[in-house]
Amino acid sequence: MKNFFIALAVMAALMFSVAPSQALNSMPDDVPGTNPLLPFFLVNKAGFSANTGLDTLFVVQEISGGFTKGTTKGYLHTVIRNYKSVEVGDTTFAYTPRDVVAFSIRDLLKNYVGVTQLPGLEITLNGVVYYTGYVDWENYIPTTTDKTMKNLVAFMYLVDLDNGWAAAETAPVWEYAGTTGYNASQKHTYTSDLWGAYTLENYSAVGYAMSEARERGVTPAAATVSTFRLMPRYFLKDANAQTWIPIWSSCNKLSGTTYTYPITCYLYDSDENSISVPINIPYELNWLDIRTLLPTGGAWAAVTGGWLDIPFPASGRGTVLDSASNLVSWLAYSYQTASSASISANWSVLTAVHREVGTM
Repeated sequence: MKNFFIALAVMAALMFSVAPSQALNSMPDDVPGTNPLLPFFLVNKAGFSANTGLDTLFVVQEISGGFTKGTTKGYLHTVIRNYKSVEVGDTTFAYTPRDVVAFSIRDLLKNYVGVTQLPGLEITLNGVVYYTGYVDWENYIPTTTDKTMKNLVAFMYLVDLDNGWAAAETAPVWEYAGTTGYNASQKHTYTSDLWGAYTLENYSAVGYAMSEARERGVTPAAATVSTFRLMPRYFLKDANAQTWIPIWSSCNKLSGTTYTYPITCYLYDSDENSISVPINIPYELNWLDIRTLLPTGGAWAAVTGGWLDIPFPASGRGTVLDSASNLVSWLAYSYQTASSASISANWSVLTAVHREVGTM
């Protein structure tokens, strides 16, 4: 627990300050919202019992006040899901006005996920087994039964202080999407077992394109978007460094009874050389290990940095651009680490991945 609070202090010092921004529909921008989302977590399996190794921390901050100090203002129903979107545990926490509530995902897994559910969270990255999944945080204020509140912001941290790793990024918080200002393509209905239905924004390609068009004073007639891609950065300081890319979407991709969603991507190095590489991202949460995509021989074996172009296909079952499922939300991040014999030389970085949409 001591390391938990040290980690938060370290990351508070590392976070950059940014100017206030205005909300843009269907974008995970840094403004207050209704329901926080932790789109991924990683917890080291080997250190699970001993509280060692990588953990994910999540912090929720109440920003609107309005209640007596120290009294309960609202509740967060916390729903833990595995990477295939199966619910594996849940609980509810109270919060107070202007509260800052910090959570260790390792502790949540220990306290609210049964041991028989843990194997369904396992993935292997660079030969190490981790628990992974994502968490929905369902916000409820008893005096605001229409769920229009935008009173929370959130932060996510990947921390392993014993190995010199501490990285952070602001977390997405779904905004309430009412009848005014939101097109039908820019919102979805999320239903909580405890609190009922929410009308929230999408982080979808078509929703983003709609907002972009409106910024130009255009009202699109189409309900699809011509192109959509993700563009994660990778960097490998040396042979021990890693870049892992979690990609979260709002649904699994199915083809018959088999999970599959193949995409042909384009891998660039820092000298603009490129190769095509196939990936498969069939689940609600998927992890790409950049070392499994890079060739191990020839000039590419010495590549230390570049970026990955992930262009989503324009048609086919389960794709983001076809008329049946173009409202799928997508989020992605780049998690880069450097490891050495000297912990003081180790570092880690977590950044959101850029997205681009075409015309409608």
